[in-house]
Amino acid sequence: MGRYEACTYFSSLYDAVCNAFPQIDQSNARTILRELILAPDDYTVEFEDTSYDKKQMMDLIARALIALCIDGSPQETFNQSIEYVANVIKHMNDGYITKEDAEERNAFLKKAARCEFDLFTAYAFRQIVGEQSSETMHELKLNIIRLREFQDLIENYTRDEAEAEVSREEFEQARPIYKMLKSLQSLGYDYNFSPRERESLDIDHEDDADLGDDFHYSDWLKRIMLLQLRKEISQPKIEVPDFINDTQDSVLPSKNNDLETKIAQLRGTYNKRRFDSHRFIMLEQSTETPNKEGEE
Repeated sequence: MGRYEACTYFSSLYDAVCNAFPQIDQSNARTILRELILAPDDYTVEFEDTSYDKKQMMDLIARALIALCIDGSPQETFNQSIEYVANVIKHMNDGYITKEDAEERNAFLKKAARCEFDLFTAYAFRQIVGEQSSETMHELKLNIIRLREFQDLIENYTRDEAEAEVSREEFEQARPIYKMLKSLQSLGYDYNFSPRERESLDIDHEDDADLGDDFHYSDWLKRIMLLQLRKEISQPKIEVPDFINDTQDSVLPSKNNDLETKIAQLRGTYNKRRFDSHRFIMLEQSTETPNKEGEE
């Protein structure tokens, strides 16, 4: 499976469409994104008497995707990210891993993975549009590479555990990495790990194939869109009986509850009238057995 083919964070693309075009809802955003990616190059759409062609829409959505991840100047974003990574490395290797340490680690990995996907999709859109500014594309590419490097650092040099002791060896291994990150932070946004550092830390993404000149971004977008559609079609749907909708004391959870909660609560409702096979057999036998007292 490719880097993004699980479509874990695909819903953020729908959010970006809604942010780019506030007049549409989430349902229409799904339709627009699907048609935008799969339709021919001459595809156009109208919003409130304004027509947008495919490249215009891709550019607007790319801007919305970038805005979801980069808040402030590139330097401010870089400082915040590297400070967070340095603290995760430090807290996960300072002798004891607390629940809070593990939550901090996992929260960053989740956010970094989502932003990486968002920025890569924005990069793909701008490659298709034919973004003329080499500086803009370089900045986008650098952000993607750094997010990949940061995730690798955390995954390579911290444990995915909580309430665990850290060995002296792990501490000694993590200490120079923390110092390296703080040093990199002091140098500024334009600096990055050296080729030797990336190789020794096993975090090298400078030559990733999906960031190369020969990568087919349009084909990638179509593939990822089709994978997402397949995923959405295969998701189970819960059919709610009418008697549940009609009752005031509905057992259905709020929209914020997850699928497992819904299923559990619906099962609880059905259990009140569950079919008892043992009782059915007993009753059936009683009707078939003749009354001995009344036998001739």
